[in-house]
Amino acid sequence: MTVAYDGSHFAGFQYQTPKVRTVQGELERAAARVLLPAGRVVGASRTDGGAHATGQVAHLDVTGSADSIQPASLMMYMNGVLPDDVKVQQLQVAPEGFDSHFSSVGKEYCYKLSCGVPDPLQMRQRWWIHDRWCERSRGKPQQPSDLLLDVAAMQQAAQQLLGLHDFSSFMDTKKPAGLGSLKRKKPKLAAAGIKPVRTKEKNMRLLWQADVLQEAGSGDVQILLAGNGFLYRMVRLIAAGLVEVGHGRVSPQQFRKQLEAGSRPALQVEAAPPHGLYLRKVLYKLPPGVDISQAAAAAVSSTDEDGTEGSDTSVPEAAAE
Repeated sequence: MTVAYDGSHFAGFQYQTPKVRTVQGELERAAARVLLPAGRVVGASRTDGGAHATGQVAHLDVTGSADSIQPASLMMYMNGVLPDDVKVQQLQVAPEGFDSHFSSVGKEYCYKLSCGVPDPLQMRQRWWIHDRWCERSRGKPQQPSDLLLDVAAMQQAAQQLLGLHDFSSFMDTKKPAGLGSLKRKKPKLAAAGIKPVRTKEKNMRLLWQADVLQEAGSGDVQILLAGNGFLYRMVRLIAAGLVEVGHGRVSPQQFRKQLEAGSRPALQVEAAPPHGLYLRKVLYKLPPGVDISQAAAAAVSSTDEDGTEGSDTSVPEAAAE
């Protein structure tokens, strides 16, 4: 299933408890009504609470033969019982061995922000720089020009993220996750109680797109990132770091040094809020011209922006949302 959702009223994608509203929980409730019996819904990416998606991918196992499934009708039935803020956009019978999570080879994210005057009707769809300005005790902006971003400088800084890098500076620290995904990937290690350990080598990621674009005639800015995997809160930290560049508090050269430091304290900024984050697309085929062999050689384990493992099969590591 390709799924779109407004994450404003969800505590993230991953199921937590029956009392906590999650995207996975809603999908499983709908599947139970339409496809009795059905297995757990497995998402390609475990997005944060408040984050959105236009191209999340999920799969679930059902009983019966593939010939008995009519994807178009099933999609309509699912959407008929799903709530208004999550809908299935596409549905099809998956090929043998497909796993929405482990079969992926990359993801595309968009982070939306605005340096204009906040619009009350759009408060949960993007990050309004006005709010963070006040929260960080820099004094309230006196003029609309105080909020303007140097998008050219941000683009210059973003281009330095392209290629294979240790993105440890852009990963919030968090203890390793439990053995949930490890049980599916390496059951023998899970049975032995062997938990993942973070290293700089495992924080290597390959980005093939890093762009900062401003909509003509408006204060709306989009940060577009695509790569083979994203660390915990990596996109949100990149967005926050680029805003520092946009406001002139950090130069593109200093931004590069923060990346090269390979240490979270080097980036002296908190992560941008989750409601500006959009999972645009999960990739199961690499774009033309992209070579991830160097990333594979570095034993990359693709941990998503939301904290789940990604596509690489060489390392049984689960770093943690």
